[in-house]
Amino acid sequence: MQPVWDDDGVSAAFADAFETWVDRVGGEVVENDADRVRAEFPATDEQMMTGVGVYAANGRHMLRFETVREELELKMLTRFEVADDQLIVQSDKGSRTFSFDGGDGEWRVEKHPI
Repeated sequence: MQPVWDDDGVSAAFADAFETWVDRVGGEVVENDADRVRAEFPATDEQMMTGVGVYAANGRHMLRFETVREELELKMLTRFEVADDQLIVQSDKGSRTFSFDGGDGEWRVEKHPI
């Protein structure tokens, strides 16, 4: 896994991988600057409109995931991987993992005691 953040904000590696992933699974990057990267995926017959992104606020690194029915914010997820249609973001110690499959709209959060 690679770092989501560097000393200047969102790492270039994350921004590039995120944009490539979003394009591949049919979304649109709607924000991309040093402190925030966010994408939206339009509603289809199989899934509702979805938004996902990372941002820095008040000294914290956050992941935000939202649909028409749900909103989720997770703090301190700092490492990422893109695997096929999935974006995977986890904490440094691997105690929390968020994954979102942009191809089918499936997502999950896992917490593991460390």
